[in-house]
Amino acid sequence: MAAQELLKAFMREAAQQIYVVTARHEDKYAAFTAAAMSASLTPPSMIVTVEKRSRSHNPLVSSSAFVLHLLSQDQEWLARLMGDHVEPAEKLRRAGYVETEYGPVIAGVRNYLFLRISFTKDLGDNTLVLGEVVGGRVEGVERPLLYRRRSYLTTA
Repeated sequence: MAAQELLKAFMREAAQQIYVVTARHEDKYAAFTAAAMSASLTPPSMIVTVEKRSRSHNPLVSSSAFVLHLLSQDQEWLARLMGDHVEPAEKLRRAGYVETEYGPVIAGVRNYLFLRISFTKDLGDNTLVLGEVVGGRVEGVERPLLYRRRSYLTTA
């Protein structure tokens, strides 16, 4: 099996937490589902990647900050909306949002981080974005929304 296919098969087996990334640069928006991971506690940092062919790529990597939203099981509709091939501004309009200095905060999402972009790195067909946590809100998620084998699921 080629390395690319091996990686895809491996990642399909991993249950991943679902996040939504939003950002704004001038009058352009980023809004997409993503996997994310903690990079460091000192300084507190998170990593996301964005496909270069995505409509959200340029607005995200051109901005100075982004918002990382943590989804719960009742927000599968939001994950599906943010995964659609629709203009990011239209996705946000459909979901509802509030503008902040760090980017749009999606209405109804109770857990999110504000991140200031500290580093970007070209990764072939993606760009890695490292953001330092500068604020946010955490109210807890009883049942997080997960993604595995091309399906949404939650914890029992």
